[in-house]
Amino acid sequence: MKISKEQIKGISESFDIINLEKIKFAELFFAYLKEGSPKYEKIFELVKIDDARNFMNSVRDIVISASQEFYFDKAIQQFGSHCVKICGNPEEILVLEKAWLVALEEWLGPCYTSEIENSWQEIFGLTYAKFSESLPMESGRGAQIF
Repeated sequence: MKISKEQIKGISESFDIINLEKIKFAELFFAYLKEGSPKYEKIFELVKIDDARNFMNSVRDIVISASQEFYFDKAIQQFGSHCVKICGNPEEILVLEKAWLVALEEWLGPCYTSEIENSWQEIFGLTYAKFSESLPMESGRGAQIF
């Protein structure tokens, strides 16, 4: 599992900006998630600050390990675990992606580019692919908030 140098640059540069206030960014992300789907109406009651912090730390781990394939695979796995914990199943990772991109565009303002968008789409796509392959469709799919 690998991403291009341009994609590494896109996720790194954008994460450097959101990492300054990652919990506030997480709140914005969860607000867009709530707005985008009725399923997440009670997201702020269910997701605790530690859940948000762990989710954002898993994003940080992706950025840090992006150029090291072995560690990157592990980071994608960890990130996916946090995504599935939030959304309940791998198919919903794509819903998280939409909320992430909308929040990222708002947070970055004029710094938001199609390259950054494509880079994060690749991260969520890899995560979705890994989890849609590895988790049985009929199972409860692990611990979930919803």
